[in-house]
Amino acid sequence: MVLSHEEIQASLRDSQKWELEDETWIKKQYNLPTFPKAMQFVNELADLAEDRQHHPYIIINHTTVTIKLSTLDKGGLTQKDFEAAHAYDRTYLRYT
Repeated sequence: MVLSHEEIQASLRDSQKWELEDETWIKKQYNLPTFPKAMQFVNELADLAEDRQHHPYIIINHTTVTIKLSTLDKGGLTQKDFEAAHAYDRTYLRYT
């Protein structure tokens, strides 16, 4: 089920600096110390995404990794997006 605007705003307040983009995506940038670490991080996220069958949009720019999430088959943001965001934040903690 697609979340309402109020539910999205509440979930964003509970998130760790995820931002709303175009009302249908949440986005966050992660900064890693080196390019190899950025690639390791992305590979871990890929495994998480595959396990969840919920795949993010990923941009890798040297040591900056940008993640965007949306549940495209539902037409917007769902709880799956915020659960994935939380899992990605937990993964990132191992790289800081």
